[in-house]
Formats: sequence, C-alpha cells, structure tokens
Amino acid sequence: MKKICKLGSLWSVVKVAACLAFATMAPVAQAQDASKLEGTIYFLTPNSQITRFEAYDKPGMEEALKQYAPNLKLVVLSADNDPSKQLEQAQAAVTQGAKAILLAPAVPNQSQAIVQVAHDASIPVVGYAYNSDNSDIDYYVTVPFEPIGEGVANFAIKSLGDSKKPLRIGLITGDPSFFFDREIVSGTEKVLKPLVDQGKVEIVCKTDNLLLSEENARVATDGCLQQAGGDVDAILVHNDSSANGTIASLSAQNLLGKVKVFGGYDSQAGTIQHLLSGGIENDMVPPYHAMADSAVRLIVALLEKTGDEKKMVNGTYKNGMKDVPAIFNENVFITRDNVKAELIDKGILTREEVCAGPAVSAAFCAK
Repeated sequence: MKKICKLGSLWSVVKVAACLAFATMAPVAQAQDASKLEGTIYFLTPNSQITRFEAYDKPGMEEALKQYAPNLKLVVLSADNDPSKQLEQAQAAVTQGAKAILLAPAVPNQSQAIVQVAHDASIPVVGYAYNSDNSDIDYYVTVPFEPIGEGVANFAIKSLGDSKKPLRIGLITGDPSFFFDREIVSGTEKVLKPLVDQGKVEIVCKTDNLLLSEENARVATDGCLQQAGGDVDAILVHNDSSANGTIASLSAQNLLGKVKVFGGYDSQAGTIQHLLSGGIENDMVPPYHAMADSAVRLIVALLEKTGDEKKMVNGTYKNGMKDVPAIFNENVFITRDNVKAELIDKGILTREEVCAGPAVSAAFCAK
C-alpha cells in the first residue's frame, strides 16, 4: 500500500523521512503508442542565475523524452525573474500549440495567471522544483524542503562541537515569497530554537535573501558581520547563490575559514570548489535525474490520458488554493567525503569542473 506524505510546517525530518521511505513510486507503464505523441513541452524557469535548470534538469528531461516519447520536444525559457515576461512566455507557448507546461515560477504567488492561460487551452501545467502558490496547478514534482533546514542545522551544530559560550550563528535565509524557503526556515528553527532557549546558541542576525541573489547575500552577510561586531561562529545559508555571496563577503574581510558556512543547495560547480577548498562545509543536491524522469513520465501519462499519473503521486502540498498531488524525491546531502560518489560518479559534475578556481590546490584535487 502506498503511503501519502503531506508537506507542511508541522512535519519533522523524522516524519518526512519515514513517510518517504515507505512511499513507493510505482513505475508508470507507457502505452504502446507513446511514440505517436508529437509537439512541444515548454519548461518555464525563473532565471538563468540558478544554473540547475539548463545544466541538469533540461538534459535529464531530454533523456527521459527520448525513452518515453521521442517525438516530443522540450523548450526551456528563462523569465529573468520577471513574472510578466513569464506570463508572456506562457501565452506564446499556448499560441504555438504547447502540449504541456512545466512551471518553475518567477514569483510563486503570481502563478495562477499562467495556469489559467494554459487551462483555458486544455493544456496541463506541472509545477517543478519551485512552488506555485494559490494556483490551480495540476501536479507538482519536488523534494521535501523542511528536512533541508533541519539537516543543515543539525550538521552545523555537530560540526561546531561543544562550546563553553553560546555558539553565535547568523542566518542568511532565502526569499520568503517562496514556499520552499519558508519550509527551510521552519526546519532550521526546529533545531536551533531549543538550543537558543537553553542558552547554547545565539542568533546574531537573520536576513532574507530576496530573489536568492548572490549579490544580495553578500550585502546581507556584510550587514550581519557588522551587526555582530565580527564575532560570528557560523553562517547558515539556503542555496548556492547565498553561499557564494556569503563566501565573497567573508573573503573580503579575511574571515573565510574562521567563520564556518553551512547549507548550500544545488551543488553548482563553483560552490563545490568552495566546499573542497574549505570555504563552505556542506552542500545539498536534488536528485536531478529522478526529478526530470518523474516530470516527463507524469506529462506523458497526462497526455495519453492513461490515469497512470495517479500511481506516481506519493504526497500532496497545500498551495493556498488546493492540495496539489505531488511527487517527492529525496535530497542528497553533500560533504567533502562524498563529492566523488554523489556528484562526479553520477555525472552531475566532472572532476575538471570541481578542481578549478579555489579548489585547484585542495587535497581532493591533488590525488
């Protein structure tokens, strides 16, 4: 029997992990005439700053299309963080006869206009990675987010070890308009709040990073360091852009390595270079191949009207309008010890990509 996971602020890492462990995703049987599906799937992404969509998700989707529906094409479009532009892209996709739309919205709470345009033309919309708040989106392919915050906070506390004085921690959070950033904050707070109450941790600053911008994160870290008088043990961040901005700030003030950085997400090559060289202590990566494969199989099932898409669902998420049927894929925690096994051996990054920049002289790259 398949167990259904609900994603919400009340879930703990133990509950989500246990739920996902038993939530089996049954393989979707492809109908014999899947190769007869023709046309274009449009993948609308928020920006090109976050490189995962072009670098990892797109190749995975194209590989899955070759396997399941070789006559369907994929077009990826970036909105440059402009929801108006993304709506225009959706309108153009509908005009050009899109078969389906994969949506990672530029602004989560402005997704409904895109969904409505597609639904008026009987085109299914599948959310991907980023949430679509208050919308009638059909399905959602994602990862559990609250455990990200919990995992990073637990790793940071364990890594920093016991201290006679409270650990002074800064938080460079994400963009609160994004559901996943709110969930990550919730997970982080679950771990840190009891320690704050016990006097073991002091939060010296907490700043949002709007649009998950590297430059915004750099400025936020500058402010955090100033607010704390430079006395900071660690800074927790939400994604690779935030990590890179924080690292740039610390480096400029000769604090890189003295102030520990925890919590990247996406495992972009530049951030992994910092991981190997000691600028950051961990990263995390979504299961790109599994997510891309799930999204394509889901769309193929929707287009063929087999009903098989319902067999793929292993959870729901509440987006303010409805409980959206969802497919959750577990994240992979990255440390220096498993860069080769989880990133290089799995084809996400190459040794040449990670052994560049600040990592040229890192121990891993000297082997």
